[in-house]
Amino acid sequence: MAYKDRNTFDKPGQYTLQNLEIISYRRDSETIEPIVMEIKGILFNLNLVEDIFTHNIVGSVVVYDMQDIRSLLPITGLEKLKLTLNSPGCKGYDHEFQIYKVDNVTEDPKKETAQLYQIFFCSPELYRNNITTISKAYEGPVENAVLDILRNDLKSNKKFFFEPTATNTKIVIPNLKPYDAIKLLAKNAVPSGFKNNSGYVFYEDATGFHFRSIASMMAMGGQEKTPALAKWAYSGIIPSTTDNSKQPEIKDIEKSMRSVIRADYEKPVDTLANMNNGMYANQVIKHNAFNKTITITNFDYLKEGENQPHTEHSKDSGLLLPTKKSDKTKGVPYEDTGTGLNEKFDSKVMVKSSTTKGHNLYERPATAGLGNRTSQNQVLRNHNLSLLVYGNTLLNCGDTITFSSQLKRPGQARDNEGLNPYTSGRYVIMAIKHIISTEAQKHEMVLKCFKDSVFNAYPSEEETLVEKIASDVPENLYERQLKDLSNAQA
Repeated sequence: MAYKDRNTFDKPGQYTLQNLEIISYRRDSETIEPIVMEIKGILFNLNLVEDIFTHNIVGSVVVYDMQDIRSLLPITGLEKLKLTLNSPGCKGYDHEFQIYKVDNVTEDPKKETAQLYQIFFCSPELYRNNITTISKAYEGPVENAVLDILRNDLKSNKKFFFEPTATNTKIVIPNLKPYDAIKLLAKNAVPSGFKNNSGYVFYEDATGFHFRSIASMMAMGGQEKTPALAKWAYSGIIPSTTDNSKQPEIKDIEKSMRSVIRADYEKPVDTLANMNNGMYANQVIKHNAFNKTITITNFDYLKEGENQPHTEHSKDSGLLLPTKKSDKTKGVPYEDTGTGLNEKFDSKVMVKSSTTKGHNLYERPATAGLGNRTSQNQVLRNHNLSLLVYGNTLLNCGDTITFSSQLKRPGQARDNEGLNPYTSGRYVIMAIKHIISTEAQKHEMVLKCFKDSVFNAYPSEEETLVEKIASDVPENLYERQLKDLSNAQA
C-alpha cells in the first residue's frame, strides 16, 4: 500500500494537525455560541491511544500555557476537545472528545506566568457509560443488541462495523453499565463464519466502533484458510547513528515509513503462565441443576488448533508448541502416553453452570467454545511485539501487518535468508499509541502486536514429556547433616 499523495509527504514522521480546540461549556454572551479556544500553538506533545481490548479512544495533550487558560475558560472537566489529525494524504482522526482531567501542573521558574500541564480526554461514549445503567431484555442476533446499546444508551452516531453472529440470544441485562452489558453480550456471541470462535471484542478506532471476533482479524470473511490482508509491511530496523539526538536520514520516504525505529519482544516464551492459564490444555465442567447432568469437555491445543484460523497460514507454519515426532525406526507415531502439555487437561479446570430454566435466572453466557476462548486469551499474551515506527494514520488497531525480523547470530547475512523464522511474519495490531512532538516536529507510533503462530513450525518433539525422579529413596535431612559433620571432622 502506498500513500495517496506523495507530493505532500516530505519526510517520515510528518503529520497534519488541522484542529486542536477546547470547546467550553460556557457560551459567548453576544453570539450565544460556545466559547472556543485554539491550543494548537501552545501544544508541547500529544498522545492518542486505540486498543482492541478497551472500548474507546483515549489520549492526552501537554500544553505550555502562558495565558492561564485553566482559569480563563475555565477548565472544569466539562469541556470538549476538537482534534483533527492525519498523516499527509491519509485519513485520520476528526473527532470531538470529552475532557475529564487536568494533571501534572508545573510552573516554569524562568517565566512567572508560564505553566506546563497535561489535559486528559476520552471519547464521549466513555463519559456517558459512567452515568448510564441498562435494565433491558434482548432476543435475537447479538449484534442488534450491541447496536441498540450504542445508539440509544451511549447516544453514539459513529459508524458501527460488525461481524455477523450465528447466535440468537435471549438475555436480560440486569442493571449494568452499557459497556458491561456489551461484554456480557460478547460472551454469548458466536461468529457465523468461524468454528469454535475465540470470542468477540468491542472497540473504537479512528473509523468507528467494531464488534468482531479475534478470528476475523486473522482470516477474511469467515474463510479460515484465507488470510487477512496485511495492510503494511515493516522490513527492518533503522541503523543507529553516532548522534542519538536525531534519526538517520533516508532518502526514500516510503522505505523510511516501512522501517522500524525500535523493536521489543514481550514474553516470547512463558510456559508456566501458559500451563496455568489453560493455553495448552484445559477442561470445562458444565453442570445443569435443572436436568441434573454434568458434561466434561477437554481442550487439546494441538488438536483444536488445526481447525482455527491463525496469523500464519502457510504449509510450513506452526503453532506455539512443538508437535510429537514419528518414530522413524518403526515408521509409526509414538504411543500416546498422555504426558504432553496439550494433554494435561486438569492444568486448568473451569466449572460452569448451564442451568437456564431456574426462577428469575437470566440467560447465562454461552459455554460453547469456552475452552478454546480460554486458550486463545492466553495465546494473545505470547509473542507480543512492540514496534516504535514513524506515524501512519493508515493503520488502525485490528489491522494485520508483516514484520521481517533478522537473526542475531554473529556473521549472519542480513538478507531474506537471514530472517528469524519464529519472530518474522504476520502480526495483528492490538493497540496503537500515536505520539506527536511539536518540539521535534515528529509523529511516531508504538504498535502493540501479537501473533498466534510462527512462520516456520518449531522442531518436533523427540519424545513426550515425562517427569523423571532422580531417586525414590527419601533422605533424612538431619542424618545428612550429621554425616557431613562427621566427614568434616574426620
